[in-house]
Amino acid sequence: MGHDEARLTVAELEGRLGNLARVPLAHLPTPLEEARRLSALLGGPRILIKRDDLSGLALGGNKPRKLEFLMADALAQGADAVVISAAAQSNMVRMTCAAAAKLGLDIYPVLRGTEDEEVQGNLLLDHLFGAHITFIHTTDPYSQLSLDTMNGLVAELRAKGRRPYVIDMRYASGPLAAVGFVAASVELARQLEEMRLHPSHLFVSTGSGTTQAGLVLGAALLALPYQVVGVSVQQPANKMIPRIAEKVAGAASLLGIAGPLPASPIVVDDGYIGEAYGVPTAAGTEALKLLARSEGIILDPVYTDKGLGGLIGWIRQGRLTREDTVVFLHTGGVPALFAHSHQIAAALQER
Repeated sequence: MGHDEARLTVAELEGRLGNLARVPLAHLPTPLEEARRLSALLGGPRILIKRDDLSGLALGGNKPRKLEFLMADALAQGADAVVISAAAQSNMVRMTCAAAAKLGLDIYPVLRGTEDEEVQGNLLLDHLFGAHITFIHTTDPYSQLSLDTMNGLVAELRAKGRRPYVIDMRYASGPLAAVGFVAASVELARQLEEMRLHPSHLFVSTGSGTTQAGLVLGAALLALPYQVVGVSVQQPANKMIPRIAEKVAGAASLLGIAGPLPASPIVVDDGYIGEAYGVPTAAGTEALKLLARSEGIILDPVYTDKGLGGLIGWIRQGRLTREDTVVFLHTGGVPALFAHSHQIAAALQER
């Protein structure tokens, strides 16, 4: 398949998406709304916010788009339990717990942290949804300990006659999860057409890279006008770009696209990570405050405030101008704000 042949119409891509099992979990479409006051304060460009924080499941976020495909796959395989691993304040775990509860599945999160973690934010909601939590003492998201602990849980559950399904965004689950944001690209394309907009950039906070992979693939297949810019919150760009590329290729395969894809560079800006993943930054806190006070929209201190901080940085560096139109994907994560309340409050007082 050549580059031109790989491009699809919205209807053709919807048809391919319709061939995959999907269970409804999100309230879609999420709004695409102007951020006029924010844009004016920054001196341009025109900014729109895609409100995936309003997706409906468990206080919202981008994860239900992925889970609609992942949980459908779990159900198709006859699963009665889900095993997943991430940080103690993971948005993905929080929303997977909610989806599991909604679908009648048990949930076994393996969380990076310790047993004395404050039960606040996402972790509080994990408990509320009835999660069976195992803590592992590491901060490395790609640790062997995480894989070994997950494999051990799977073996234990199978020995008891259970049918566990593993969700691992780092590895095998990434391509199917990315399909959720190919579908989101279709949704966004329709909204942009209705509003007669042709944005130059779409900014997104990048953690595992799965969301960005789906957006990159969707934009390439539909020949959408914008460049997808991932603002990394965790890993350097030289590690993220090949991981995203693998997920793009995997998602394309699931959609029956076998040949070379249209050229679409993977752009990751790793200049806004700060001290470490999950540690608030001055630029992020400024972005959080600015959006709250200009638009009444709440970000989180782990993902979205760093993502918007990156967008603001590009404007101040002159990499975006008044002539540009930019979409910022708000991927949710607001519960984590409360887990970092003391740090955020102190930072706001300093200002």
